[in-house]
Amino acid sequence: MRPSGPRRRQAAILVCTLAIQAVGTAATLAFAVLAPLIPGARTAEVGLFLALVYGGAMVGSALSSALIGRLGAVRVSQAALLLQGAGLALLTADAGLAQNGAALLCGLGYGTITPASSHILARTTAPQRMYTVFSLKQTGVPLGGMLGGAMLPVLAAWSSWRTALLLLAGLALAVALASGWLRAQLDEPAAPRTAGMGQWRQPVVEVWRNAQLRAMAAVSLLFSACQLSVSGYLMVFLLRELQMGAARAALIYAVSQAAGVLGRIVWGRIADRTRAPRGVMMLIGVLMALAALGLALLPAHPDPVVLAVLAAVLGATAIGWNGVFLGELARLAPAGKVASVTGGAMFFTYIGVVLGPPAFGYLAERASLGAAYGALAALSLIALLLLGLRGRGPAARAG
Repeated sequence: MRPSGPRRRQAAILVCTLAIQAVGTAATLAFAVLAPLIPGARTAEVGLFLALVYGGAMVGSALSSALIGRLGAVRVSQAALLLQGAGLALLTADAGLAQNGAALLCGLGYGTITPASSHILARTTAPQRMYTVFSLKQTGVPLGGMLGGAMLPVLAAWSSWRTALLLLAGLALAVALASGWLRAQLDEPAAPRTAGMGQWRQPVVEVWRNAQLRAMAAVSLLFSACQLSVSGYLMVFLLRELQMGAARAALIYAVSQAAGVLGRIVWGRIADRTRAPRGVMMLIGVLMALAALGLALLPAHPDPVVLAVLAAVLGATAIGWNGVFLGELARLAPAGKVASVTGGAMFFTYIGVVLGPPAFGYLAERASLGAAYGALAALSLIALLLLGLRGRGPAARAG
């Protein structure tokens, strides 16, 4: 049963989970954003840091179901932000091991945030609004990226990079404390205390053994590889391969990110209206493949309008798919298993995050960035095939 509740309460829950997602995302990207301002920080350290972050996120997502069962989803969300705050504070220390430990803490916290929020929203959202609400919550990812990108360099210029990290840690603490009002309403009546931590592998096994969930997890692995490759390399492609000026390249990049935010909302709304989430994800895959192929085939001096359209479509698809995916996981999950299924599926999602960008960069070095974007089109088509093979799922559960 999902209690409908007053609309104001539902809106407050959505705002709370969105804020947790945004701050959590900003924390994972903080070092990457501030690295150019940190004396002695090498470019290679950014890649290692992010790999450790998402490696930790894989572990966190696998543990999330057991943690939520024992502590409750709100407490897990609060603990995630506290872990990330500790990681940000540790990052201010001048030591390599401290940097690695900070990455793991940020990743462990980040890996639990999505399963916990999915557990909360699945219990408090009416089925006819499921995909829209999940998509709105997932706008916290690009919004968190924008928050970190806009706020941290300014704070670093105003004071220092250490101050910027500590202030973001303080914001994580503030959001964790502000979320406390949800605990009595959601954790106590809904979170049994009998789950065992020894069962951390079970969510991954459950997803792997279920054909439909396995297909969705594989699609998320492929789509997440595309997403991080677009976010991580589009600016490099614009500056180095297309020889664009910095100002115009920044504008095109901003278009792709803004389209990602809008795409998350629009795709969720379409999925709710059509009640065909798999069809929506297949459409996303087709458009993603066409946009990536379009970038791969661009001439040396492309028409700016054509380039902006391709960047917008790629952003709306490669960055905008997550909410529909999470809503579909919630629909397919057995009763009471939303957190477990989400955590198990996200384990595979983070594999794509960890492996995708390095593979993209390797192909770009061996061939070209254009060829690498052509490879993203191939990944999108493979995902499309997986969605088509598993296109007929069980009927949506009644609310």
